[in-house]
Amino acid sequence: MVVRIKELPITVANQIAAGEVIERPASVVKELLENAYDAKADTIHVDIGFGGLNQIKVSDNGLGIVADDLPLAIAPHATSKISQLNDLYMIHSMGFRGEALASIASVSRLSITSKTAEQAHAMQLTAENGILQINPCARSQGTTVDVKDLFFNAPVRKKFLKGERQEFQAIELLIKRFALSAPHLAIHLTHNGKKHVDLPAAKDEQGALWRIRKILGKEFVEQAVYVDVEHAGVRLRGWVGKADYQRNQNDKQWVYINGRMVKDKLIHHAIKLAYEPVLYPGKHPACLLYLTLNPADIDINVHPTKHEIRFQQPRFIHDFLVSQLQKVLDRRESPGIDLSNALGRKNPVPPLQEKIPVFLTSAAMPAATTPCSMLAIDEQFMVFQSARGQVYLADWRALYREWLLKQLAVQPLPLAFRPLLVPVRYQYEKIMDNLQRQRYSQLLGQIGIRVEWFNESQILVQTLPLLTPHLAISDFFSRLLNAPMPTESELIHLLTASQKLPDLNSSAHGDFKDFLHHQAETLAAETLFCKPLSTLFCRELLHA
Repeated sequence: MVVRIKELPITVANQIAAGEVIERPASVVKELLENAYDAKADTIHVDIGFGGLNQIKVSDNGLGIVADDLPLAIAPHATSKISQLNDLYMIHSMGFRGEALASIASVSRLSITSKTAEQAHAMQLTAENGILQINPCARSQGTTVDVKDLFFNAPVRKKFLKGERQEFQAIELLIKRFALSAPHLAIHLTHNGKKHVDLPAAKDEQGALWRIRKILGKEFVEQAVYVDVEHAGVRLRGWVGKADYQRNQNDKQWVYINGRMVKDKLIHHAIKLAYEPVLYPGKHPACLLYLTLNPADIDINVHPTKHEIRFQQPRFIHDFLVSQLQKVLDRRESPGIDLSNALGRKNPVPPLQEKIPVFLTSAAMPAATTPCSMLAIDEQFMVFQSARGQVYLADWRALYREWLLKQLAVQPLPLAFRPLLVPVRYQYEKIMDNLQRQRYSQLLGQIGIRVEWFNESQILVQTLPLLTPHLAISDFFSRLLNAPMPTESELIHLLTASQKLPDLNSSAHGDFKDFLHHQAETLAAETLFCKPLSTLFCRELLHA
């Protein structure tokens, strides 16, 4: 029997749409915050009950909704933001799809209370299971949207929600992110009657900076560099965490495009690429960036959540971000606004500067207590000062490998690893059977290198050890496959010998510099790569 095509009931269609727009309570809050923003409110109150599972109530003092338009507010594809196709390419509002309230109404018990300046009294619309009621009520100008029993009619969706605490944390984070996109709005958040966020409207730049400190923390403020540049119609402004401010979590990379919160892969790849030379393995940068460009040059109608953005010139945007962030990271001193000073701190921390080593020392000189002072002579040799004030001449590349070997020797196997964004192919000529390939895979897995034998002559390298971010992959595999099968100990030595080391001045060498600073005397006694730079030693060098 042929199954006929039929049109879905509007309630079913709305629930399907809600599956894309409304994933969890935080999704509801996001849509309602954006509506309040578009209504030109200057104060927003968000009241949450039981992590948003019982109640989400958002009130604002915006323009309000005309009484006759209340039924349209929860109709699918009804909106005041756009009226024709071309409007999609010049969007200045947060919302525009006309799906949010319809989707929310289809999976909750919803009421909307609103009053415009022209109306004598407010009107309240209630919606449940497609049944609408409208009644007059008391309210000042603005709108209150009250969402109760989210997913009460979609039990399968409700099963996938987290607990009260986790759902509220997602809401709180969302509100903080939204607050940094709209510093001119006063935002208040309560959960089960307890106040959690209380942010007054920022009246000036000082107020905006105070909000950044309140949300991102004192440490970020003191380690941030202000940037404001414009090129070819694209403006980048914001606060960039310094190279030595690195986090264990990727939780403070907040990006806004034309005022909209986004989680865009292109943008985050640009941030990662800019910071890559200075990041320790497993660490993440922090930044707060605002990108402004012509609305016609972006497409935000990619996904119902509006998190993703499509750029007309993605390569230009990517390269612009990378270059500007690298310029900030390369500067010795913090340009522009010093955040700690701007926030009224009496004794702001001075910008970190590279120390210039003292070459002439005396017995009376006190022991050095500052970070290791060093000067690279060339790509192999350097001069540095130890914690005791003694100056040394060293083959820093040999010492680096010696230090790395010591680090690896105390790590339990298998070594921790990081996945490669793009797996690397290596072409090899060695003839091997499946048993040999399996043995190599096991050995490599012990040092954090996971491989796939792509065919008879290619290896696909998928991960690298966390402790060796500068591994020269081709050099390593060339040495490995052109020698007899190594032991684990020999493999560790091969790993350290195959490092393509970056510039000594990179902050990625912080742990190594500390090692030199405190272990110089031991190194000089145990290795041939480090010698105290005494008058006698200099004379021997010059007159040898």
